Amino acid sequence: MRLRIFTLILMGYTIAGCDSSSSDFKPGYSGSFGELLVVVPEVLWNSPTGDSIFSLFNKPQYGLPQNESPFTVIHVKSEKFSSVLTGHRNVFFVDIKKKYTGQEATYVLQKSKWAKGQVVVEFTAPDNASFLALLTSDIENILDIFTTAEMNRLVQKNKKFGSKEIRKEILKSQGYQLYAQKDMRIEKTKENLVWLRLEREMPKGGFQHQISQGILIVKQPYTAKKQFLDTSIGLAIDSILKAEIPGPKTGDYMGIADQYIQPKYKELNFKENFCKSATGLWEMKGNFFGGPFYELTILHPNKKEILFVYGYVFAPQFDKREYLREVKAVMHSIDFAKD
Repeated sequence: MRLRIFTLILMGYTIAGCDSSSSDFKPGYSGSFGELLVVVPEVLWNSPTGDSIFSLFNKPQYGLPQNESPFTVIHVKSEKFSSVLTGHRNVFFVDIKKKYTGQEATYVLQKSKWAKGQVVVEFTAPDNASFLALLTSDIENILDIFTTAEMNRLVQKNKKFGSKEIRKEILKSQGYQLYAQKDMRIEKTKENLVWLRLEREMPKGGFQHQISQGILIVKQPYTAKKQFLDTSIGLAIDSILKAEIPGPKTGDYMGIADQYIQPKYKELNFKENFCKSATGLWEMKGNFFGGPFYELTILHPNKKEILFVYGYVFAPQFDKREYLREVKAVMHSIDFAKD
C-alpha cells in the first residue's frame, strides 16, 4: 500500500565537497538519511505510471535478510511542493507536459538546486510512455546517484565527528587511511590487518537491543588475476572470517551464508583502482544468527597487494539498510597513502 506523508520530520545536515559556488548562501538540506521525495502530480501518482514509479523505487535491496527498499519513498504532489519541501536532501522531480512534444524524454542531475548539499534528479518528457521507458531503463543509474549522495554525506559526517586518532593509527600501521564512525574502536590490529567495531544498544518495545557494526580489512599479496574471480573472492573471505572473527562459543566463527542467497559480485572503479564488490548474507557458523555483509576487494595502487575490506551488520530487531549504509561509507572512504 502506498502512503502519502503530509508531515515530515526534517533533520538538517550540511555537507561539503559537492556544492556549487552559487549555493554558498542557500540553507542546508533537510530530511532523514534514506528518504527520497518523489514529486509528481496527484493524477499521475494514482495511475498505472505512478504504480510503476513506486515499484521501481521500492524494489527490495539485494543482500538484506528482510525486504527493504534502497530508499524510503515519500510522495509529494507537484502543487504542494512548497518552499518547505524544496530543501529536501533527495528529490526526484517529474515534469510531463505537451510542451515537450517532439523532444525525447530526458533527465538531469542538479546539485544544490534549492539547498546546499541537495541532490535533485529532474525528468522532463512529452508523455507518460516515454518517461516510463527512460525511467525503467535508467533506474539503476538514478538509484546510484542518490546512493552516492548519501554515501558522501556520511563520509563528511564521519570526517567531522569520527576519531582522528583511529585514522592516524591505521595510516601508521597499515599504510592507508579512512574515516571511521563516531564511537567506532579498533578491536584488533596486527601486520596487514585491522578490525573496527561499533557496539551500541537501541530501545524497541520497552527493551534495549544490540546493534553491531564491523569492518575487517586484510592486506594480502597479489599474485594472479584469478584472485579476482568470484569464487576466489568468496573462498578468501570465508578463510579470513574463520581465522579472524570468532563467535561466542569455542569453535564458532563468521562465514558467508550462501545457502540462503548467493553473494552478488560487481566490478567497480575504486578511486582509479580495480575493485570488485560482494553483497550477501553472513552467519555465525555453529550458532543461529547473522545479517548482511558488503565487501570490497581492491587492487592496491602498487599492483602488488590486494585489500579485502569486509563490512557487516548485526541488528536482529531493526531494519538494517541504514546501518549497512553507514558501514559502506566507512569502507568507501579508504584512501591509499603514498608508498
